[in-house]
Amino acid sequence: MKETQLLNRQRLTATVFTAVMVLLLVSGCFSTPQSNGETANPSPSESTSTSNLPSSGAGTTMTPEAASSELFGLLDEIQAMAPGDWTNKDVPAGGYCNFQGTGSGKEFGGSRTRGPLSVTDREVLRQKVEEFYKSRGYDVKVFDQSTATNKLIITNGFGPDGLVLQVYTGDLGTTVAGNSRCVPDPQGKG
Repeated sequence: MKETQLLNRQRLTATVFTAVMVLLLVSGCFSTPQSNGETANPSPSESTSTSNLPSSGAGTTMTPEAASSELFGLLDEIQAMAPGDWTNKDVPAGGYCNFQGTGSGKEFGGSRTRGPLSVTDREVLRQKVEEFYKSRGYDVKVFDQSTATNKLIITNGFGPDGLVLQVYTGDLGTTVAGNSRCVPDPQGKG
């Protein structure tokens, strides 16, 4: 019995780690190689986009405090869609982002996890989250990252200025994660 629990814990840890890495990659915290002009084809498990929002940050006047409040408020709203025992792993101190190429931006990240939901509750949550994203005009992408041991669906919402929200619903657990908009850092440190 303990071996099964340990294996499930390891799988959940691996899933959460993968989720965070995808989130960091998508939000621009890691540099990616320049393409050679080729256009990537979307994967078959990817849904179509609902909009094409700019991510340049042009015209952004939001303060770091407002960006932080916005992100953590959005995560709170999504988390409330699936009540239960959640573990909060937000990073309220924030970190560096490359605001409009100046190198002096600030963004915030957060993650909340809980145990798995029933198959029906997962789909209900996923649909609610997709509608939540669409109601705000976010670009929505859904990925099926299922394996033989974990049916995992990732529902992504891409908002303005680098705002990214993700909900992972799988057999091993549920995660709500995100990065705030990249906004100018008044101290210029990030």
